Order: sequence, then structure tokens, then C-alpha cells
Amino acid sequence: MLKKEKKIITAVLLTLLFAAVWPEKTAPDRVTAADMTGFVNRLFKKKHLAGSVAVVRNGHVQVISCGLARVRGRIKNGDRRILYPVASLQKEVTGAMIIQLMEEKKGSPAAFSEHTKISRWYPNLRDAGKITVGELMSHTSGFLLPEVEVDRHVNYSEARAISWLVNRLNQLPKDPVGTYHYSDVNYILLAGIIRKLTGKSYAWNFQQRVVRRLGLKSTCLGRPGKGRLLAESYCRKRGRDYQRPVSLTRSRLSQLVGAGNMLTTAGDFYTLQAALGTGEFLSPSAFYKQTHLKSKVNRYSGGLYLKKGGAVKLAYGAINGAHYAAYFQLTADNKNGIVMLLNERSGGENSVKSAGYKILQEIMFDTFSKS
Repeated sequence: MLKKEKKIITAVLLTLLFAAVWPEKTAPDRVTAADMTGFVNRLFKKKHLAGSVAVVRNGHVQVISCGLARVRGRIKNGDRRILYPVASLQKEVTGAMIIQLMEEKKGSPAAFSEHTKISRWYPNLRDAGKITVGELMSHTSGFLLPEVEVDRHVNYSEARAISWLVNRLNQLPKDPVGTYHYSDVNYILLAGIIRKLTGKSYAWNFQQRVVRRLGLKSTCLGRPGKGRLLAESYCRKRGRDYQRPVSLTRSRLSQLVGAGNMLTTAGDFYTLQAALGTGEFLSPSAFYKQTHLKSKVNRYSGGLYLKKGGAVKLAYGAINGAHYAAYFQLTADNKNGIVMLLNERSGGENSVKSAGYKILQEIMFDTFSKS
């Protein structure tokens, strides 16, 4: 054997040896769709979670429900009667309706943009002449009112809820316009703008523009109607699940018009997400406008965050004093990701997102955002 041939053989053997000792880093084997139900159930049990999750892989939706929606009556999550609050995830829907109206009103006397001052609709609200529609949508109005979620034990009409808010804001100090405060206040005011632009209630617009347009069968505002039940929320305490039950009263939901009074299922909420930016609900250019507001100071725009360079979209929601959580993260084309609606959790936002990320890693490895 020639010396040159010996060198080649030696090099090949060394290459094979190194490959065996230090194999190339690859994505781990991911669970199949058939195994996903078991994976999610084991994860939820370990993390002390209960609720429903829509797992989306290559456009195929698999809804997996775990645990109890109501301990009394032993009603399981996944029961066709059960609805969940989406909390702040509703802000994206309200933002989308505002953008939809921007598109519809172009060229008319009622035309407006993200730069339009909200004094057009709220002449008696302090600083309204300085605040734009976009600043409400990006939470940079300077308004902050933590008490807005506290149950006032009054069943408000939409008009009364918005009027109460305007009066209360006029009584309190506020930060300068441009200051970021994540607050329901901004989206309740946007719900009021939808009412004034259309001459119809937010509920009417929601029903026509969202529910009927998309054919949603398990979505409503406020308390569930006949034949439907709101999941009760629970937490883990002293080593036991399903403790400290808390539901949402009709009065509390009536306060949060446009910002937290939407009830739905994981499947319905995914249907809504899949319609954004496709032309079915908003056109691609309109959805781009919603998610790229000039007034944004961080990645939040129009009700959601874009991360990974815009490759994924996400939002998280919870309601103070209750144990519900809502979280979605999807690829920009809506073909992969999750929608999680929980009625029991043992931790806060980071804990919920951490559990969600474990599912996301099984859908598409190293694609989604951890936070």
C-alpha cells in the first residue's frame, strides 16, 4: 500500500472515530401527534396545571384538555360546555377591529389613523388632545389604573363602564404621554372608540366582525349563555391541587369591555389567530400596521408581541385575584404553535410560559421564544 493511501485511510478512520465520540448536534426526536396527548397530560400533571391547549403542527390543530374545569360536579376540561376567559389576549382582537375600521373609513369624513388624537371621541378626557389612537394601542398613553380590574359589584352597560373610566382617570394624576404602562384602561377606551365610530355597541361589532365572520361556535362576551359554563379557576396550595376556587362575576366582566370580557375555547381562539393577516379578518398589510405601530416603545404593538425577528407572535393574559392564565405563541404563518387556556396554575407568568415552551420545543425545535 502506498504511503499516500495509508494517510487517506488513517484520516477517514480518525474522522469516523471523532464522529462517534462527538456526534453532530442535532434536534432531539420530537413526540409524534399520536404521543402529544400523553406528553401534555404528563407535563400538566408535573407542573400542576389544568386547562385546554390547542397544539398546532404544520397547520393541523390538536386540542388537548387536562384536569377539571369544575371540581363540584367533576366537570372535565374539554367538556363541550366549558369556556375560558382569555383576559388580555382580547386586546389583540380589539386592536384588530380598530385597524379594520381604519381601513373601512379611508377616504370618508370619519377617516382616522394611528396618529389621530383621541379628543375626537373623548373631548372631556384630560390630555386626550395629546394622546393618539396608536398610543392607546401601544400602552404609551401614560394612563395607569390598577383598580380597573377590582370588582365594583355593579353590572355595567358598556356606556357606563367607559363613562366610569373616563371620570376616574380625570380624578387621578397621570404620567406624561409616551410613558409605557401596560393597562386595561387603554383598550377599554379603544372599545369606546369602536362604539363611537360605528354607532353600535362593542358587543355588536364583536359579534359581526369576529364571531359571525369567522364562524366561531364557542366564543362570547361576558358570562356564558344557555348551555355553556365558565371554567372555575384554582391554584395549588399546601401540596394540594384545585384549591381556592375563584370564578369571574358578571359585574367584573362588565367592567373590562374590550380588554378582558371575552370567553372562548382554545380551538376557537386559534381559528381567530389564523384569520389575522390572511385577508379573512385582516389583510397582511393591515395586520402589519397593527403590529408595527409608530408609537411602540418595545415589542408590544396592537395587543401582541412579535419576537424572533417577527418569526413568531405571542401574548399572555391573566386576571388579578383569579387563577386563570391565557397564552399563545404561533409562527407568523400560524402553521405551528400553541394556544393555552388554563384554569389552574401553580405559578405566575414565567411558570406558564416555561410549560408552554416545553410543548413548543416538541412542535418545532429551537424556533420559538422562551419568554
